[in-house]
Amino acid sequence: MAITSDPRHVDSRQHPLKGGLGTVKVGSESLEQWQYEATSGGRIWYAIDDEHRTLWITRAGTGHPKQTDRKR
Repeated sequence: MAITSDPRHVDSRQHPLKGGLGTVKVGSESLEQWQYEATSGGRIWYAIDDEHRTLWITRAGTGHPKQTDRKR
């Protein structure tokens, strides 16, 4: 799977989240948060824990996450 083989690969489906969503607290650590677009609406958000060589799934859903919508 793209997430586990190259978690920092950037393309049209896989990229870091921006702004306040770009980091997430997992336990006591603040980690980079990325998004993988699994389907046209489905997203998987994950945090990269380099120290423990672990990816933490922070959100998975079938709909487009409203948190990433731009305010107009």
